[in-house]
Amino acid sequence: IGIAMLVVGFTGFAMISGFDPAIFVLGTAPFDAVSKYTLSVLPLFVLMGNLANSSNLSRNLYDAAYAIVGHYKGGLAMSTVGACAGFGMICGSSIATAATMSQMAGPEMRRHGYSDALISGSIASGGTLGIIIPPSVILVIYAYLTEQSVQELFFAALIPGVIAVVLYMIAIRIYLLIYPSQGGYGTKMPLKDRISALSKVFPIFLIFAIMMGGLYLGFFTATESAAVGVILVLIFIFFRGQLKLSLLKDALWTTIKTVGSLYLIVIGASIFNYLITVTQLPFAVVDFINYLELTPLGIILVICAIYLVLGTVMDSLAMLFLTIPVFYPVIIDAGIDPVWFGIFAVIVVEFGLISPPVGMNLFVIKGVMQKTPLQTIWFGTLPFLMTDVIRLALIIAFPAICLYLPSLMAH
Repeated sequence: IGIAMLVVGFTGFAMISGFDPAIFVLGTAPFDAVSKYTLSVLPLFVLMGNLANSSNLSRNLYDAAYAIVGHYKGGLAMSTVGACAGFGMICGSSIATAATMSQMAGPEMRRHGYSDALISGSIASGGTLGIIIPPSVILVIYAYLTEQSVQELFFAALIPGVIAVVLYMIAIRIYLLIYPSQGGYGTKMPLKDRISALSKVFPIFLIFAIMMGGLYLGFFTATESAAVGVILVLIFIFFRGQLKLSLLKDALWTTIKTVGSLYLIVIGASIFNYLITVTQLPFAVVDFINYLELTPLGIILVICAIYLVLGTVMDSLAMLFLTIPVFYPVIIDAGIDPVWFGIFAVIVVEFGLISPPVGMNLFVIKGVMQKTPLQTIWFGTLPFLMTDVIRLALIIAFPAICLYLPSLMAH
């Protein structure tokens, strides 16, 4: 994706502005793109997620969620959604969340008689929580593209994230009322085991509370909170006696690969943006929408439709990089709040992650559950896609869901 954007951007810019200016852009844009202070958050958040992942934190999260709701009908699927939300607090990547959970929750649910559709649906949709629950890689990218505050975006995402978890759990419950044979009960744990399972994940919530609390009270910036997060996770792993050189090496290497590919997209997009600017595409889109005389709601619905179409064929990051430079002037012109729009865009991008035919999370799950046909995985995501539509409608109808917490920060 990064290379495709780079080639198209460079070639197009050279054809319009000449070869020499294009070579100059090729020489300067990559450095300008990746040396922005906002982006320094990315490697730290990704490292934090990788450290947590390699120290088996995800397993503890799943056990804790299971201890609370596992013995209810559909409890294991709910535990998966809960564990994905917890993992999202320290991971920030949707695909990593889906991959981790499908290896862990999949076999467990199958053992308790859950259908493949419900297993894959709950993991795929739970995985999307990785990009809405702060700290989120996608929100950092949005902040970078639009020069918004990362702090405000993180707080704006909190309530929609909680609503997503609740709606997904309700969806599982309703699904099992209609198809009771597709899910079973887990065994109820004794109280002692429950407390033990919960105590293992208490530090994760503590780390999350310190990071978000520090951001909220202004003790540190988003970048500093990411650094604090990495240090706290390292201390946590150290006290569990898991801090080994091999674990550090694995986490660092995975981080380098992930961030390297992210930066390649950033570089490609920055050169592609020169082409967008020189063709005056954003202004043409603004003029076109003004000509249609749409209300702000009309504009949001048009953008929503475009994202849903793109989501079936494109990766979430590429969608943001390609569309935000074009849509951002439009929403500013229409008087739509850019922080609210950031959350809206991320939720619509989540649709793309679990919508057939090319939802990235679906293929991640297919990679782990190789015997399950893709059609079954697609069918499993339908109830969750419906709840996403409800959540989107709620956010459009009541923007305060996103804007209430950031407004408190302003005071």
